[in-house]
Amino acid sequence: MEVGIHANMVDQTTATLARALRPLLDELKERLRGDYGGQMEHLWIDLELLQSFARPDGQPSHPFRLQKRVSGRARMGLPAIPDSFNVGHFSVRPDFALLAAMPEQEAIPYVLTLIHETSALLLEKQKRLGGFDAVKFRARFREECAALGYTLVTETTAAI
Repeated sequence: MEVGIHANMVDQTTATLARALRPLLDELKERLRGDYGGQMEHLWIDLELLQSFARPDGQPSHPFRLQKRVSGRARMGLPAIPDSFNVGHFSVRPDFALLAAMPEQEAIPYVLTLIHETSALLLEKQKRLGGFDAVKFRARFREECAALGYTLVTETTAAI
């Protein structure tokens, strides 16, 4: 399974954090690539760092969804990319007030912890995903974060 962790949508208050996260998230997604069983070929995790894009109720924009096919067709004359099949996708939304008050060295472990906590929704979807091992994925996420020097805390104010 290919993993994508993205922090693409940012504003002035979160752009610096997104730049700091990008190399870490790229390394993490490479380390998480592997076989977790089930039908899911791709798992895309969107980190919402744009407060104006957030839903008024504080929930992430995209609860978990599984799409059989995601078109790679490009808009505005850009080259197309291959279609992706069996794509699991969910969003992670931080507490923006808390994030704004944190220094970068605290914000990164906070964000990684939010991603890990939000991935708990995969536990509920295991049957629907045809044998996907969410426990293995979450354990590996925690292990790889530790290998990269980030210990995940157990409790945050994640909007799940």
